Amino acid sequence: MPAKEVPRKWDHEADVIIVGGGTAGLPAGITAAESGLKATILEVRPACGGSLNMAFGGVAFAGTDEQKAAGIDDSPEILYQDLVNISGADQELARAYADNQLDAYTIIKEEGIKWPGILALPGHSRDRSLGWLLGYGADIVKALENRARRSGVEILFRHRATRLITDPPTGRVIGLKVSVKDETRNFKAKKAVILTTGGFGRNREMLAEYAPEMVDCIPKMPAGHLGDGLRMGLAMGAATRDIGVAVAPSWPVCVETHSSALPAVDWGGIMVNVHGKRFHDESSSESFYGPMTGAGMKQPGGVYWVVFNDDIKKSIGKVHEKLLKTVENCKQYKASTIEELANIAGIDVRGLTETVDKYNGDIDSPGYDTVFGRRFQLGQERPLIKIDKPPFFTVKCKTSITSLKGGLRINGSAQVVNQYGEVIPGLYAAGEVTGGLSTKTYLLCVLTSAAMTQGIIAARNTAKAPV
Repeated sequence: MPAKEVPRKWDHEADVIIVGGGTAGLPAGITAAESGLKATILEVRPACGGSLNMAFGGVAFAGTDEQKAAGIDDSPEILYQDLVNISGADQELARAYADNQLDAYTIIKEEGIKWPGILALPGHSRDRSLGWLLGYGADIVKALENRARRSGVEILFRHRATRLITDPPTGRVIGLKVSVKDETRNFKAKKAVILTTGGFGRNREMLAEYAPEMVDCIPKMPAGHLGDGLRMGLAMGAATRDIGVAVAPSWPVCVETHSSALPAVDWGGIMVNVHGKRFHDESSSESFYGPMTGAGMKQPGGVYWVVFNDDIKKSIGKVHEKLLKTVENCKQYKASTIEELANIAGIDVRGLTETVDKYNGDIDSPGYDTVFGRRFQLGQERPLIKIDKPPFFTVKCKTSITSLKGGLRINGSAQVVNQYGEVIPGLYAAGEVTGGLSTKTYLLCVLTSAAMTQGIIAARNTAKAPV
């Protein structure tokens, strides 16, 4: 439940209070301040950024200058169709996101961020992801934080919002209880509260409730993703969207170092279980890698091995040094033959030998993998290459979770709604704390741009709302 009584005294007042200083929160703060509002961002951690600081891939925008320069015909309407047809996205949310996402792109571009290239990714009907974000996420965070401060946004670190405060006669959200050190303070929001707290991937109790099969996955998200926004929204009677699929399998990570081995897969490696047998198409043909690593979770002991060779490592290095570094940070087993590799890694020798021979033979004739139908290294990009030249490598992996795909139900205006579809007055939400864009599957690199865009939408509608 929200706080039971309206405080007699407020410790802080602002027009809008944004809970979370990350991918959605910073654009929300910028938009609010540039609309003439007094905006305060509360961040539980000692720095801004959240997931954006840790971003791995790219950020998807449709209709960018980079696409036009490359001769790529794309538009918000095409992005909308991809979201609805591939992801099964809520049409109202998809429409709002697609129609406003270039505003988020513009803010980034105005702050001087230049992209190294355009990524072709599974599921997208156009090449639209700008990346790689490795090393760029932190730069974007700094640029957004600097702009927010220039715009007059107040950013308070180590402030953890714990409960919403409502006006009893109207049920309107008018503020929050905030924990600061060992003290609880009352923060008043004259117009609205915007929840941009990220997911609940670091809250083991919530994981056990919503996705018990994922509890032992390796968490690869910020420590602040504790589910605070979801908890506060639920206490207000908020509905959820896609909460049953929110916790999705993500990267294959080294069981010892927790570094990602995904680039070795995306550039031609295969995945096998302890018996040396492949268990899924490694090209992420379902639009992202979750189904593949989800199948990995079901292998004996919940572990599996990524098998590759030096040719694959060299291919990764040519694309991005930091991509290769993630693989090099894994504990790698190295050998001059597949038989030796199996022995030292603890994989069935005969099984792995037969699997690699079959895979290489299929590439020779008929030219594709006949076991799972893999035809490309990733999606429909880059022809398959044989794993036939030493040295050979393997990394023992478990599945991680990196981001959540469901949470509070919002409408196209980013207002939180209850089980009857009624707006909870004064309460907005944006980004990973919400659901609705990834009901069937996830389009890679959409989460980042959607969070930014929803933050902008929430702040714009807050500016229009009466006091």
